Amino acid sequence: MSPVLHFYVRPSGHEGAASGHIRRKLQGKLPELQGVETELCYNVDWTAEVLPSAEEMKKLMWLFGCPLLPGDVAQESWLLLGSSDLLLEVGPRLNFSTPSSTNIVSVCHAAGLEAVDRVETTRRYLLSVWP
Repeated sequence: MSPVLHFYVRPSGHEGAASGHIRRKLQGKLPELQGVETELCYNVDWTAEVLPSAEEMKKLMWLFGCPLLPGDVAQESWLLLGSSDLLLEVGPRLNFSTPSSTNIVSVCHAAGLEAVDRVETTRRYLLSVWP
């Protein structure tokens, strides 16, 4: 079975506004909610026998990042889970490939990353509540 690599993208400024909107909507149903943080996660199906080389990792991180925000992609989550926090991950079902995955895989292949078979994007929500 091929490994799935995870690339986490640090939220940018416009996502902060979206998090505030989500928090306001959820507080009506969950009054204990104190905050919402989000991040994107690119889930990459890597089909090669070996993990990506340093050069391939550099390409993957460059492809998933923003050129104006260097260092915004990491292999570890940016969200720090506290003892009373809830982490939700929302994305497509894994039994079919989305059109965006097809497009991202085409870009990866054009960049010489032939071992990329599928890329699905999920959004992760960290809900902070009162303990």
